Amino acid sequence: MKKSLHRFLCGTLITTFVLLPYAAQTQAAMIGSEQAIAASKSAERDRVRSFVARADVQRQLATLGAANAADRVNALTDDEVQTLASRIDALPAGADISVAAALLIVLILVLLVFMMDRRR
Repeated sequence: MKKSLHRFLCGTLITTFVLLPYAAQTQAAMIGSEQAIAASKSAERDRVRSFVARADVQRQLATLGAANAADRVNALTDDEVQTLASRIDALPAGADISVAAALLIVLILVLLVFMMDRRR
């Protein structure tokens, strides 16, 4: 079992190192301040829209009698969107998992399997 786990991990690492340069091809370029600010504002507005589009939020808005939430998000000023986006970030976690957390969970599981195999 130890040998197969070792082969699996080595194969995974080799495949990752071979494919990684092709997966993340980027191009660097200078952008202006106005373009960066516009992109930030657009990202914040998209974050608020996606939050309002969630099913649990839609149910809560329906119980509060707030209809057309998407139209209301479109009508918000940039300052209001920024305030809402910062409040969304401050909400308790539990709905989404980051890539780093997922990798950590996988690493812990691999180590547990390795330790269990070592005991035998």
